[in-house]
Amino acid sequence: MGKGTQAAERKNHGAKPGPNYYLQTENSKRIFMTFLEALYGSQYHEIQQKGRDGNKGRLNANAFLTAFIILIVITVCMFCIRFVPGFNDKLSDEGSGFTGATNGKSIGKLLAIPLFVIIYLLISNTVGSATNFKKHVDSFMQLPDEVKQKANRKLLAPFFILLAVVLFLTLG
Repeated sequence: MGKGTQAAERKNHGAKPGPNYYLQTENSKRIFMTFLEALYGSQYHEIQQKGRDGNKGRLNANAFLTAFIILIVITVCMFCIRFVPGFNDKLSDEGSGFTGATNGKSIGKLLAIPLFVIIYLLISNTVGSATNFKKHVDSFMQLPDEVKQKANRKLLAPFFILLAVVLFLTLG
């Protein structure tokens, strides 16, 4: 246990410091950002630096989050197709009964557009609402510049990892 932790416990009469204590440096600046803070805050910050309305970043961030969630769904489906016996046959049988004898490209368009719209609407009314966007942006803007600069890496790393998993499952 470090000196800072012991001092905080003495100050709080022996109580352990709160959960955010470990996420702050000695000068009380946060050194950690959540995925949503990185997403919404970086979009706001980049658009605002170009001299435009930073609130347009909410649309971009919600679209990115929607694409990310769809990529998660695709990854789960590809994993099931690859490792669950009979899943691909069952999926193919259900798809042909639903759409008739069509190819994968038209089924993809038929499913992707409504899925994107539904997920986008859910996101824009929950985690991507205007009040949550403002909260995440405010938290992001309070971060030190060296932490803000890591926002794109925090966003793109999981996205590219999922993309690589999908490609591996598709090609492997």
